[in-house]
Amino acid sequence: MPMKEKFIKTAFRYIFEFMVCGFGGWIYEVATVWIMWRYFDNRGMLHMPILPIYSVGAFILLVILGEKKRNPLFVFAFSAVVTTIFELAASYVLEFIFHRQFWTYRTWWGSILDRSCVISSAIFGIFAVIYFFAIHPLSGKLAEKIPKPICAAVSVIAVTAVLTDLIISVNQLL
Repeated sequence: MPMKEKFIKTAFRYIFEFMVCGFGGWIYEVATVWIMWRYFDNRGMLHMPILPIYSVGAFILLVILGEKKRNPLFVFAFSAVVTTIFELAASYVLEFIFHRQFWTYRTWWGSILDRSCVISSAIFGIFAVIYFFAIHPLSGKLAEKIPKPICAAVSVIAVTAVLTDLIISVNQLL
C-alpha cells in the first residue's frame, strides 16, 4: 500500500474510533442521567453528541497497551485503574481552565474525591474491553475495505465538524 494511502486509511481508522468512542460515552452519560433522574441532559461540553474524554481515554489505553492481544480480564482491570486516574486528572484540568466542575459523583456509591467512583471505573473497564475487542478491530477492517477517497472525505468532514464544535464550545465556555 502506498504511503499516502496508508496515511489516509490510518487517519480514517483513528478518526472513526474517536467518533465512535465519543458517541458511545455520550450515549452512556445521557442514559445514566435518564435512568437515575428521568430527564434528558445533553452531556459534555460540545454541542455534538460526542464526549471527547471517552475518545482520549481510549487512545491513552491504546498507547499504553498497544496492539498486542491481551486477556480481557487484564484489559478490564488495567483500564479501570488508568481511566479512573485520567478522569480524576481531567476533572481538575477542566475545572482549572473553565472555572467550573463538569461532573460530580458526590451521591454515588464508592465516590473517589467526588470526581470518579468505583461504579464508573468498572464501566470504563467494560468500555475498554469493547474498544479493544470490537471497535478497534472493526475500524481496521473498515479502513481496509472502504475506498481511499471515501476514507479521506469522511475523515475531513468529521474532523472539521468536531474542531468547529470544539472552537465554538470553548469560546462559549470561556
